[in-house]
Amino acid sequence: MKKIIERKIFYQCSVCKTKYANKKEALKCELRTLEKKVFEIGNYVKNIEPRFCQMRQKYYFFSGKITKITDPELPDVEYETRWLMNKKERLNAHVFLYQVKFRCPHCKKTREERYYAPELQFNEKSQR
Repeated sequence: MKKIIERKIFYQCSVCKTKYANKKEALKCELRTLEKKVFEIGNYVKNIEPRFCQMRQKYYFFSGKITKITDPELPDVEYETRWLMNKKERLNAHVFLYQVKFRCPHCKKTREERYYAPELQFNEKSQR
């Protein structure tokens, strides 16, 4: 048996920390715009699309509190097509994910899930 050690060089985007095999791709990634932070930790938000409770087999909307904001990252295809509706000025940007802590109104289970900014709205009722 032989021990083989390979040495590879990667280039990393300074914004999202994604690794690339060549310098050109990393520079291209760094030139992408950075989405503005819409929410802050501690903000109360509600979702736009209904969630489904597996225990009670019902749909619901939640109100919750933002507990964490991820570092900028590259968006997935669903985010760009569904939530940005392919608006050219907003495509190919580094985006933030907001971790929201909420409670299902049906089964009363507390959950923490991550959402993009367009999936959430400020919840004025909970801010008071």
